[in-house]
Order: sequence, then C-alpha cells, then structure tokens
Amino acid sequence: MSMKAIGIVGSPRKNGNVDTLVQTVLQGAKEAGYETAKYNLNEMKYRGCQACEYCKKNDHCRLDDDVSALLKEIAGADAVVFGSPIYFYQFTGQFRLMEDRMYSLIDSGFNSRLKAGKKAVIVTSQGNPDLSAYEKAVQEFAGVLKLLGFELTETISLGNAHAPHAINDRPDLLERAKAAGKAF
Repeated sequence: MSMKAIGIVGSPRKNGNVDTLVQTVLQGAKEAGYETAKYNLNEMKYRGCQACEYCKKNDHCRLDDDVSALLKEIAGADAVVFGSPIYFYQFTGQFRLMEDRMYSLIDSGFNSRLKAGKKAVIVTSQGNPDLSAYEKAVQEFAGVLKLLGFELTETISLGNAHAPHAINDRPDLLERAKAAGKAF
C-alpha cells in the first residue's frame, strides 16, 4: 500500500512563496516514495462552517463542497503540508474557512476521527522580517493539529517575503522543505 502526502495552499498567489514551499515539501515526499497531491484553496468552491453541529451526530460535515472532499483527502493521507501566508496577524481567510471546517474531524467528545500517526508540516510566509511577530498564528494552528492527533514534524516560515518569489533567494529554506518531505 502506497503512502500519501497532500499539500494545502492557502495563498491566492499561484506559484508564490507558500505554493513553492508546499510544492518543495511534496517533492521531497515524492522522492521518499509517497504519492502526492496539492490543493489550492483559492481555486476551490466552499463555504465556512455553518455551526449546525451536524458533524457531531454524523461522521462528516453536512456541506457538500470542495472542502468536504478535501477533508476526506486529509483523512486518507499519511502526511499533510498546511501552507498559508500571514497577511494580517493570521493565516488567510481562505485557510481559516477550511480550518473551521476541520471541526468536523472531531466527534462530539472532542476526539479525533483521524487515524493516529499522521504527520504534518506547517509552511508560512510573511512580509515582516521578524518571524516572532506572527508566531502566535502558527502556534494556534499547531494546537488544532495536536487536537486532531497529527505529529507536527516541521514548521518552515519565510520572513521579509513581500516579493512573490522571495523564497527563491532562500535555498536554505527550500532545502529544509525538501528534507521535511523526505522525512515523512
């Protein structure tokens, strides 16, 4: 049975810094023998959580849209790369809508519905060169991943990323990203 790694890009910029980092992690995973797939949230059609609690009485979200399909992909994956720029102290709106829908991955007793042993990498970019300025956004999402039972294996953050291709000037981070994928 082949192992599967997926990447989720919360950036509206196709081939931008976050997209490139997520793709690089997936490239490392592919070299390690994983089957890979990448999902760009900005190209998907979905709504935010409706607070209906349907998912607590059933094992899935009531909504039938692109994020519902993505949640099934997350459930079926062995490793997930979660990527988002940080624009205004938090991950993008596209990412946060998807993150809220991840609520359906826990049951009414707040236990994860995901199989144990999934690995995760978080990838971010921000204009501020001080990575600690928005560290709280990463820590909060890391808490979500912990609740869901993921093992967070790496966090890669690019600062001073005003230019859409600033990552190309950081071969050290690209190498870390590829190594993170190979380590899944």
